[in-house]
Amino acid sequence: MSKRLLLVGAGHAHLEVIRNLTEEKFSDVEVCLITPSAYQYYSGMFSGYTEGLYDMEDTRVDVEKLAKAAGIHFVKKMARKLLPKQKKLVCTDRSVYPFDVISFDIGSRSLPAELEPSVAKTIKPNYEFIDQINELRETSHPLLVGGGAAGCELAMSIQTYKRKRNIPGQVRLISADRVLSDAPGRVSRKLRSLLSKKGIQLWEQERAVDVHDEHILTDQGNRIRHTGVLWLGGAVGDPIFESSGISCDERGFAYVRNTLQFENYDFIFGAGDCVTMKEHPQLAKSGVYAVRQGPVLWENLKNYLERDDLQSYEPQNQALYILSTGQQKGFLTYGPITHHSHQAWKLKNKIDTDFMKKYKEVTGD
Repeated sequence: MSKRLLLVGAGHAHLEVIRNLTEEKFSDVEVCLITPSAYQYYSGMFSGYTEGLYDMEDTRVDVEKLAKAAGIHFVKKMARKLLPKQKKLVCTDRSVYPFDVISFDIGSRSLPAELEPSVAKTIKPNYEFIDQINELRETSHPLLVGGGAAGCELAMSIQTYKRKRNIPGQVRLISADRVLSDAPGRVSRKLRSLLSKKGIQLWEQERAVDVHDEHILTDQGNRIRHTGVLWLGGAVGDPIFESSGISCDERGFAYVRNTLQFENYDFIFGAGDCVTMKEHPQLAKSGVYAVRQGPVLWENLKNYLERDDLQSYEPQNQALYILSTGQQKGFLTYGPITHHSHQAWKLKNKIDTDFMKKYKEVTGD
């Protein structure tokens, strides 16, 4: 009797699982991909798109075509609730999908629920990013909330786009902590200097607390005017896990073991930003880790279905980050090491295009 594996979401790790399935099939296993868009957009290239270095097709993988090439059933729906004891997944249209094994790679959210009715936009879900950034980068005073890697990188990309096209105005950035707060202080200082040289107006150690149509209020009592808001604050988990009674951390991310299995369920797997590793709770929500989880997730799904031993994913001690700073220059960080140059951007471009090439070659795009 055949089994059913559900892949929920098409993040970095699941892309690798699907790619492997184009070369090696599971025996007596029906595989189904459930995701709300026919395309998976790669956030690593969002800054390049924003500046105008890439076009839309460069930034996305046709996951419907990829699934077809792998012999996977593609279902364009949004998952809403997990019923772990019954081994069923419920989607927003109330359709129900039973399973034997399920894996989640649905990413995270950044816009707090209370701000969803406001004018604030976010890069998640990522298939909405293109339309949002097309509008925002044409305005005079776009305001970004969040001084992490994504906020700083997109602020510089928008500013570069505006200068190339002589669009008047200035990008504004609010950070509740110092910029790039997870990095050593000297790295933050160098990035702060770069933001200043780019002409970006920065507020640090100041938290946005309320969003209005034409201004943001901060916890310092400042009223900062804007012509559009992109919210890139701290990541929060998708509500599907807490609402389903799954063990989660304080931000709503499901706990997984080193085998990428959920804490209390061997038949539920998870990877990428939507989960927190129980033994590495401080691990950053970053694609650099999700990419490395992909091969381990593939082997463990295969081994679990074949009743074989599972592997452990051990994150690297330090990760390489390269932020695009505009005009084909990159700000490279590796622990305390920093380097800002055209060579750094060329390395980032190669890493990103090589990543996309693996999947576009399968779909023929």
